[in-house]
Amino acid sequence: MNDQASQLRGLVDAARARDGGPASIVPESVPSGMVSYAPPASRRSDRGVIEAKIIPPRSTLVSAAAAAIAQPASPASPVRLARAIAVTSGKGGVGKSNLAVNLAVLLAHRDLKVCLLDADLGMANADVLCNLQPRLTLEHVVGGRCRLADAMLLAPGGFRLIPGASGVARIADLRSAQRGELLAQLSALERIADVILIDCGAGISANVVGFAASAHTVVVATTPEPTAITDGYGMIKSLLRQSPDAVIQVVVNMAASETEAQGVFNRINRVTQTFLNRPLQYGGAVPIDPAVPAAVRQRLPFTLLAPDAPSTLALKRLAARLVPGGEERLEESAIDAPVRTGFFSRLASWLGISDQAGVD
Repeated sequence: MNDQASQLRGLVDAARARDGGPASIVPESVPSGMVSYAPPASRRSDRGVIEAKIIPPRSTLVSAAAAAIAQPASPASPVRLARAIAVTSGKGGVGKSNLAVNLAVLLAHRDLKVCLLDADLGMANADVLCNLQPRLTLEHVVGGRCRLADAMLLAPGGFRLIPGASGVARIADLRSAQRGELLAQLSALERIADVILIDCGAGISANVVGFAASAHTVVVATTPEPTAITDGYGMIKSLLRQSPDAVIQVVVNMAASETEAQGVFNRINRVTQTFLNRPLQYGGAVPIDPAVPAAVRQRLPFTLLAPDAPSTLALKRLAARLVPGGEERLEESAIDAPVRTGFFSRLASWLGISDQAGVD
């Protein structure tokens, strides 16, 4: 199968062969990771659920981005990197992972190549929300037991999921050669995908803040509850301390009304401007919607179970704010790629391993 994951596998193995490194221990017959970034064909079933049908990959899927991995680009040859969007929160229980999963679905339906990295170390559950049972996770990739392409899963709606488990916490403990190998695979993915969503953990631990601050845009999820508002501000304060130029959008989940959500955002924004001298962006409100818990019980993204529900429509507006214009807008901004760093390059710098890893 000539698909994007197979391309990623071939490019990484070719690099290994040139460097005299070991081949992957996962046999080619292993089906995990054998997925394509071809856009899904959607149809509405009798229940009103949009069902994704994967179009067989074309033989011409080898793109300029993939070719750039095998042949490093010169300064005069811009390479388009994926836009990284981190979704985080100050406390648990505000629906952060649900927002990340459903954003991935909506962006994938706009013919974008979307990959969701589950970087929630304590409560990694993106696979549960998608009714998936991963055999391989990023922890196996970090341990050298499989390749990144083998750990990628095709999720409902057409996006790709990389289950994280505790693998992301072990990156900093790897030897230099292992770090370089892993970050090379992650950087290859960054040149194939259009959007990489990072489902970060809740709270202000170093891992959470580091992952979120490395993204190009950070979505901070909160609810109208006072504790969620206070902890959300704490997350924003930690993010700006780590990355003063961070682009932060606040999304108010489980809001009773748009007026309530606007009031929550105004409170957080006013405090941030007063004490941190930084304005925030309003990502929008996701209303209380019975379709959301119903979808969780069925282990299906609510944007698929209820495509016309208020929560789905609200999240569509957020997706449009995060990636305006879809694929065409990304193509127009490709010229900016050489002057900005990718997510994994930023992450490597935060880990203090960019020099050893040799990440662009």
